[in-house]
Amino acid sequence: MSKTPLSITQVSRVRNNGTFSRWTTMILLMVTILVPAGFLDCSVFAQDADDPGIARLELKFERPRQITVFGGKGYDLRPDGVPESGRTYWYLRYTVENKSGIDGTFYVGIKARSDKNRRYANIALPWVEDAIERKEGKMLFSRGDLLATNGAGDLGLKVNAGEKKECVAIFNAIDPEADNITVDFHGLVDDIEVEETAGGNLKLTERVLRLDFHRPGDEFYTSMDLFRFKKKSWIRNTLEFSGPDLTPVKQD
Repeated sequence: MSKTPLSITQVSRVRNNGTFSRWTTMILLMVTILVPAGFLDCSVFAQDADDPGIARLELKFERPRQITVFGGKGYDLRPDGVPESGRTYWYLRYTVENKSGIDGTFYVGIKARSDKNRRYANIALPWVEDAIERKEGKMLFSRGDLLATNGAGDLGLKVNAGEKKECVAIFNAIDPEADNITVDFHGLVDDIEVEETAGGNLKLTERVLRLDFHRPGDEFYTSMDLFRFKKKSWIRNTLEFSGPDLTPVKQD
């Protein structure tokens, strides 16, 4: 059994020279596809992610907010996908800044869940982003902007040393019974630990920043304005694959 720490940049180079060709593509996709799907195993660990020589992003964030988008009258989607009736979403404004002194491409994935076991993925909805930008009074970078710029095949966010990006994550309506929300930011630190197990499986471990928010009150008053920041912590997120086709091994 062996462990090898690799950065996303190093993984890209490994893929280019043909080494480890079985799993390099999986590494680049894990935080944007497999992690939101639930193939993960997380544990708290004591590390501040300030390792010298590794590209990383510093995160600043605001509390969750909600917005209701009215696209007109009716209950269906228009041909362009905009809802014709009011629909409510929640969103989280955040800023990433590269203070590491190293240019980097970051595969930032954002997912959330409530204490009622509801899961939320950061979604690309341009008309909702437009409404949020009007409400906030500024342009914000979103998953939709990343897809429009790079296409679905490349979800890497280029952030050079000293560069800062103001962003927004958009989610479907919150569970009205939720008292707590957990938001996980994947890919803020450009390193992945690769472990080949004795049984031949492959484990990939990354560092994830977890934010916890709490809302006092009851289910009859569901304003997102009541959510308050509770704590943040770094966790280790592990994905495991088996077989020649690298089938994800789902964790309990």
